[in-house]
Amino acid sequence: MKLYAVLLLVVAIAVHVVFLVSLVHPSHFLNPLFPEGVHNIGDGPGADFFAFYQAGRYVLDKEDIYQRPMDDHDRAVPYAYFYRYLPFVATTIGVALTRLDPWPAYWLWVVLTELVLLGVIVATKRMVTDLNLFACLAAMWLMFTPFYIEQYMGQLNLIMAALIFSTAVAYARGQMRSFDTWWILSVLLKHLTILYVPILIKMRRYRAVFLALVAVLITTVPYLAMRSSGVGNFTHDNFDLSLYPYAGNFGALALLMVLKMRLFPEASQIVAYVGPVKLSVTRGLVLLTMLVPVIVSLWVTFRRKPFDFLESLGVWTMVYFFVFREVWEYHYVLLVPLFVLFYARTRARVLWVIYALMAAPTLFILYDVPGDNPETSWTAFQHILNHSFKVVPLVWLFVWVVAGCLRRHSKKMEAVRDTGLAVTL
Repeated sequence: MKLYAVLLLVVAIAVHVVFLVSLVHPSHFLNPLFPEGVHNIGDGPGADFFAFYQAGRYVLDKEDIYQRPMDDHDRAVPYAYFYRYLPFVATTIGVALTRLDPWPAYWLWVVLTELVLLGVIVATKRMVTDLNLFACLAAMWLMFTPFYIEQYMGQLNLIMAALIFSTAVAYARGQMRSFDTWWILSVLLKHLTILYVPILIKMRRYRAVFLALVAVLITTVPYLAMRSSGVGNFTHDNFDLSLYPYAGNFGALALLMVLKMRLFPEASQIVAYVGPVKLSVTRGLVLLTMLVPVIVSLWVTFRRKPFDFLESLGVWTMVYFFVFREVWEYHYVLLVPLFVLFYARTRARVLWVIYALMAAPTLFILYDVPGDNPETSWTAFQHILNHSFKVVPLVWLFVWVVAGCLRRHSKKMEAVRDTGLAVTL
């Protein structure tokens, strides 16, 4: 292994150790780098994890999993955000977690997440034959700073990232049953990978799409039918169109709303009619922000030839960050498999530049004042800087893929006799 690879891996391990030390240290000294580390419903870690835990308790108590734990004085957890996922997670993971008290369960979750991370690193090693390449890819897994806030909040995104990675590797190995299984499980766990349906249709994996639909219906509809009181909260939390750019919301729609509120507040009052439909400038821009990446991704999947699975996986994974109204910093962990797979296939150095921009903490610590409300205390420049910090490299990566750079760099690597890969990505 060359010196640069050894040094990179050592630095990455050191960075990850710092994540863990901050996580267990009472001061959580890395928290000021992250909006959700400062402006949080709880006085400590696990606010999202406790939502899963409390939902599991509600299942056992035959209560509505979509009620608000913060309003429940008899809740089992010290604090929690509301539960917004499919019933599958509450009835499986949530119920299993309740076998322990809340705090031991949270720390067990941290350990399990670290084991999943170790697992994907081992899987990455099996995917490559070049130790220098492996060091680079392992470093990408280890030192992505949004992973810290992922652990602090007790989220599911690293597991989702592992499932996305496993889906891609299964495809590369021609293991299509495993491919279907990993994808269906990801849909049940956190339904954002439903965005991959166009890819499966292109691949004619109709059976997998059907089984995913059946699995979602079986695990969701009976529960909502018996607990219809939760339908309203579930629908509102996942599909409400109101867009408010909270400090920790790093999606494209949040950036759009910041630009509108700070630079063009009258946009919502400028209205036109498209037939009977009332359309404001704001709504038009929102639709444009959502539709352009979707249309481009459909073109990449169905029109560009030859079909490139990894290319399509990349654009559809990134579509999530353009179309969902709430994209928190820990959601960017979902992009780590793309960086790993893209770099393994191309060795394009520009990917490290984009990765570094996306992996680095935002400048939040420089302009935030703990105790103040960012929505009212920040200047327009601070708002725009904050919300564009992750979106700019996201757009760069999306354009890089769509522009065919993944293909061009791949052709360069194909000319190399030993690509350092044990699979064909």
